[in-house]
Amino acid sequence: MSEIKTDEVFKKLKKQNGEEVAKVIRDAVLSDVPNIVHILEFAGHNAADVRALVPVIREIYKTQNRSEYWTQKKPLELLSDAGYDAFVVKTEEQKDSIKKYYRPGEELCTFRDPTRHEDYYIIHAVKRGADKIKPADVPERQDEYGTSVISIQIAKTGGFISIKNRYNHTVNDPDNTFNSNPDKIIPGLTNSLKRFFNVEFNASENALPDNFRMVNDQFVRYNYEINNIYFGSDYYFSGSTITRLNNDYELMLDCFILDTRNGKLKNPAELKGRYGYATDTTHELLSDLFLERKIKIESNPKNKKEKIVIVDGEKIMHVVDGQMTELFLPGVTRTDHDCLTFAYGLKKLDMPDVREIADNFLLGNTVLNSLNMPKLRTTGKDFLTGNRNLTELNLPELVEMGQYSLQNNHNLVSINCPKVEYLGHLSSDQPKLKYFYAPYLDHNQLEWFVRSAVQNENYEIAFGIAKEKIHQKIDAMTDDAKQHMKFLHKKYQADNE
Repeated sequence: MSEIKTDEVFKKLKKQNGEEVAKVIRDAVLSDVPNIVHILEFAGHNAADVRALVPVIREIYKTQNRSEYWTQKKPLELLSDAGYDAFVVKTEEQKDSIKKYYRPGEELCTFRDPTRHEDYYIIHAVKRGADKIKPADVPERQDEYGTSVISIQIAKTGGFISIKNRYNHTVNDPDNTFNSNPDKIIPGLTNSLKRFFNVEFNASENALPDNFRMVNDQFVRYNYEINNIYFGSDYYFSGSTITRLNNDYELMLDCFILDTRNGKLKNPAELKGRYGYATDTTHELLSDLFLERKIKIESNPKNKKEKIVIVDGEKIMHVVDGQMTELFLPGVTRTDHDCLTFAYGLKKLDMPDVREIADNFLLGNTVLNSLNMPKLRTTGKDFLTGNRNLTELNLPELVEMGQYSLQNNHNLVSINCPKVEYLGHLSSDQPKLKYFYAPYLDHNQLEWFVRSAVQNENYEIAFGIAKEKIHQKIDAMTDDAKQHMKFLHKKYQADNE
């Protein structure tokens, strides 16, 4: 074998992954690993991520998996020793047989894929007594409930393994349970599976960073996993096959692929507009935006990784590493349910003409910090649920907001809805909320909000509401609510004398 020129490796990594990543590999003395440039081709530009990969690279490519255990036992025997009743899936009926163990909304996408068992070797494993194990109040991927029902799936082409979790997408990176290393379930299982199915894959004692998978001999970073398809910055993969986009005319938009030549939007995960996990109507929204329009892509001169999408001469969106970060949607007056449910990177949203938003809009987005909807009148349930960054909500024309909206929006400081009459079960667990203006809010809604604010010890906002509404609304309230309001009003006066 010819000597590896580490200076050349550094230059190639710098061009491919950036200078900081190249330095991480050089400082870790891994530049001499054969094919290291190829190994990190899809690892991205984040030095912290690659630094976390260093122990895994060293284990797999320096020590050649010497930690892998050997046993004569077959996989089902080993899983039985680990406390699981397990079986090899050979039919669709067997594939779906463990669905009864999953809570609604947490079912594996495996159950929706009628041919999964044709493309993957699958072993379902159910911990003895799994029906009596309760989910944790704060779910974690490796807790007792999460690991009580698992599905081990290995691509029949080799090069890829995934161990799926009982919580599914309630927890982060659920398809990487036990770090997708069978030996972490019980020693010897990795080698036993390879022999049993006559297939090869890499597994490591050291944990991969979140949002990384091993595909064949490469570390691949991804943004989303949907219906067993993993989406990265300009590529996607399923099993051991990585598909690169043609950067001359294709652009990744979260989990969709825009063809700038004709405005068509590819939908590899086959997301459709129906309720439940892995459903989304963003495809319809964006298809209407792009189809038969003149599309131009520009790079931000201040940030080469940021792309600006221009439609008919108007800047519509910003995209960074395959994720939409800014979106401007003039002319859109309504959305269907489950819209933008996978827009996890969206930070700025401007919809100047929208009047009606259906259920589950931007559900699960935690980073949005700028929202403009000056004409919005109604929303469905779970509007902006889970957001952590938005500080101000100004909806001047809003009349009705659906149930369970703004749940866990813990950074909201100001809510201004001067025309709203109904706010669903609006959470008052808003520890930073200082301003709440809704003068036409139904008295029952007001009563519930104040009561909830007191329970959450958010006295400042409760005082403000009590001061403003004590005379206008108290006659219509229950006796118990009147006592709450009178207490708050009296305390507010005492605290301000």
